[in-house]
Amino acid sequence: MFKTCINFLIGVLCAISPASYALSSSSYLISKTAINLFDYEEAYSPFNEVDIDLGESHLIGKLFTLVSLNLISEAKIVSQEILTLNNLNQEAWVVSLVHAITDNPLDLKVFEEFKQKTNKTEMSLLYYIFLTEDGRIKKNNLSARSIFEVVQASRADNNNVSNHTYLLFYLSLANLLDPDFNESYFYSAQIYQVLQNFQKAEILYKKIDKNHNLHIESQKNIAFNKTKMGFFNEGEELLLELIDKNSRNENLILALADIYRFEQRYEEAIKYYTKIINSGNNYFSELWRIHYLRGVSYERLSKWNLAEKDFLLSLEIKADAPQVLNYLAYGWLERGQHLERSIEMLQKAYKANPQSYYILDSLAWGYYKKNQLQKSLDLMEEVIILAPGEAISLDHLGDIYFSMMRKREAVFFWKQALDLAEPEDMLIDLLQKKIANNDDG
Repeated sequence: MFKTCINFLIGVLCAISPASYALSSSSYLISKTAINLFDYEEAYSPFNEVDIDLGESHLIGKLFTLVSLNLISEAKIVSQEILTLNNLNQEAWVVSLVHAITDNPLDLKVFEEFKQKTNKTEMSLLYYIFLTEDGRIKKNNLSARSIFEVVQASRADNNNVSNHTYLLFYLSLANLLDPDFNESYFYSAQIYQVLQNFQKAEILYKKIDKNHNLHIESQKNIAFNKTKMGFFNEGEELLLELIDKNSRNENLILALADIYRFEQRYEEAIKYYTKIINSGNNYFSELWRIHYLRGVSYERLSKWNLAEKDFLLSLEIKADAPQVLNYLAYGWLERGQHLERSIEMLQKAYKANPQSYYILDSLAWGYYKKNQLQKSLDLMEEVIILAPGEAISLDHLGDIYFSMMRKREAVFFWKQALDLAEPEDMLIDLLQKKIANNDDG
């Protein structure tokens, strides 16, 4: 998909631009697009083809790419170009200083220049990372840990390392300073995992030392990600091996249960969720969630009585869990049970999580069941704005319109739902019947 997008850009640019400019512009767009997609290997190749002056912004992108690829010597050259344009660019200075202390021998001139051209107020972050209170240069591993502290602090503070690009840049520098810094590799891998770049995440997870306390968690994440990439058997096998060696690690058992649930192998998922519940480890903080997920698995197997029991047990442990309130209440609504209580639960869930269109859909459906059609319609139309491609919500909207004697609109939305419905939605046959019985052509 990425290659197709790039080829399209090149084609457009070459069609509308003179040849010499097209090459430079397309190369720039290739590298910029790749950087935005965190594909630094793809971003690197066009750099030398860019022969137009693109200024500091392009150079910073180039700097981030080189650091992420551990090409610190090339990054040092780019940092000097940036500092020529802007002597207070923090990222350029941090690269220059990392290069200086990883060089052999240590390049003290860079630190002298840094102190002459900046001050502690302007560059307090870098003074903290590289220098002790009395001005001495820290050891490499201590500077690496200082960078990591800054990255961790960025979770709470809205500073310039708060997005993924900056986080990966600084974490890469931490590992250049200390190649044995396991926590930095792990955090970088987690970011790539969030970005769904599972291959890059696996490379970084595999750097974690086998004796480190993050090793098992890293291996678990590798297994989990393999299933997301379509290699279910590999992920399953790895998890089973890990469980065999670490039989008391309930996080591994939970991961195994989860991948079975994602694969719609609900009986196997239930087996391992039950194993955790029956272990008697009340300290396990996720027990409410285990009951919830087992309940979901039972519900998917049409075993509502068992599902309902688990949802109620989950709420005994965590009474305000929005997803549990929603799932149980919606289940009751569909069965015509506990209507008032269901709406109260959904109002509570929506107040706790007003961004969830799933909960808003359920609440609208509750008002529909109470025949409060206008209130139901207002909420369901909000749902469609939030999630225009959700087949179940479109089906619900059609039902609401139909109950309001607006048959033409109902059929329109049923058709939209049919176009989007997946087999697991269990809607297709029902939608076809509704359309066939009410479509006047």
